[in-house]
Amino acid sequence: MTPDIPATFRGSPTDEDGEPWLGYIRVSTWKEEKISPELQKTAVEAWAARTGKRIIGWIEDLDATGRNFKRKIVNGIARVERREAIGIACWKYSRFGRTRDGVAVNLKRLEDAGGQLASATEEVDARTATGRLQRGILFEFAAYESDVRGEQWRETHDHRRDKLHLPATGRQRFGYIWHPRRLPDPERPGYWLLQEERYEANQHTGPVMADRYRQFIDGDAFYALVGELNTGGHRTTRGGLWTEQTLIRYMDSGFCAGLLRVHNPKCNTCNPEKRGHCPNTIFIPGAQEELISAEIWQTYLEHRAERRATPPRARRGTYEGSGLMRHGSCRGTLVPNNAQRLVDGQMAKIRGYAYRCGRRATTGPLGCEGVWATRHEVEGEVFKWLKREAASGIDAAPSTPEDLAAPRNQRAAAARDRARLEAEADKLSTALTNLRIDRAANPDDYKPGEYEAARDKIRRKQEATTAAMERLAVVESTPHRSDYEQLIIGTAAEWRTLEARERNGMLRQLARRVVVDRQDGNITVTVHPVWEPDPWEVEQSDVRAG
Repeated sequence: MTPDIPATFRGSPTDEDGEPWLGYIRVSTWKEEKISPELQKTAVEAWAARTGKRIIGWIEDLDATGRNFKRKIVNGIARVERREAIGIACWKYSRFGRTRDGVAVNLKRLEDAGGQLASATEEVDARTATGRLQRGILFEFAAYESDVRGEQWRETHDHRRDKLHLPATGRQRFGYIWHPRRLPDPERPGYWLLQEERYEANQHTGPVMADRYRQFIDGDAFYALVGELNTGGHRTTRGGLWTEQTLIRYMDSGFCAGLLRVHNPKCNTCNPEKRGHCPNTIFIPGAQEELISAEIWQTYLEHRAERRATPPRARRGTYEGSGLMRHGSCRGTLVPNNAQRLVDGQMAKIRGYAYRCGRRATTGPLGCEGVWATRHEVEGEVFKWLKREAASGIDAAPSTPEDLAAPRNQRAAAARDRARLEAEADKLSTALTNLRIDRAANPDDYKPGEYEAARDKIRRKQEATTAAMERLAVVESTPHRSDYEQLIIGTAAEWRTLEARERNGMLRQLARRVVVDRQDGNITVTVHPVWEPDPWEVEQSDVRAG
């Protein structure tokens, strides 16, 4: 006689009698506890054997957070909707998700399809009111645990940025040698050596990244910079090829300028959970060594702002005024317009015959009254302006040394002050290093809070020094007409021999914009040179002040 074996000791049903279920495994290796996939799978299989269910497939989300549903679990819900399975079984309800809204939405989707969600280690009968209450409490506790961990990580990140002046996450950065907080002890396997985390400039890759800033300021496009990096054998810190977005993101971060880009603490419009995607950011001093000067960084930001405001097709000018033409009324961009004209007795299409207001073309007369001017007329007025500037430069040459003494003295004084501040910054950096060394060597000499107070005082001085150097960098970089004398005279002399793209490149160095407007039925063309205060910015400042 064969003894009757209890169901608990039997395997998962293999015939078609058991209800078909899907097994779900999720392991988060970042913010949550690590529960091995094998342990979860064993628990679910034991639950299936205990309850007479049949696991027809497994869904695994490894290294996946439960704070969103961008996971394979949604494919399992879809299979339940297609009646391939009765429900989904997991180790604990927290494996399904840890976000309140996401759990509610996806659980409703599962149950609306007639499916069920079961936990192998939390016996809950969700068919009853009490069971649903118990399950809701378990899900709420899972969300609470996730919130606590999230707050702890945010506090850690804020401490690294605000107190240690280090990036929120410690990892390799191109152009630097990263010395992490802890290292494996070579003499004692399984033990760690602690040290001060820091970033040192790499003598080989540091100058490579610094050159990318200079090339961009000189007018090179990002795709050209990426090409040089990849062909030169340089790879990202993860060993991959550089892309435009990767390079732009790294250069815009300000890390190479000794800065950290952080979320603006005064911002109250974004979701704290998604503040990493908020564009409202500020720069704070970092502890890393600078690869580029404050002046280069400021110039880079100005060029980036200019590029963003320039349409992609206008960044490499087809015509003389590409990327420079603006409408005086709406301040929108003027775009080249084709036209049909009679040429040698036949109608022909002339590309770029005139400039018209792009805003009028897209919004109609309510958006802008519009302006239309032939390209020949506008470019003729620009050339007249260039000849006048060249003539005035030649006529004023004898008195130039006396007239330009004041602005030159201002920039020279700014350069001297910046050199003094750079020396002061070096002293503060040395003082902070010495303070750390002394505290590490003689910790008993410091009363509670003394080290932190001294460190924060030095940090405040560093921030003030950095802000002062940035202001002086603006003064040093402020152009004066004398800086452009030779360029103006040379461009005017060779204007007719240059190609359209070359003339456009010269104009971009001399003019902020070319403003076209209509007054009393006549077209007016005004050039805003770079060495004069921007009249549009001055006007906006006056409006804000008023």
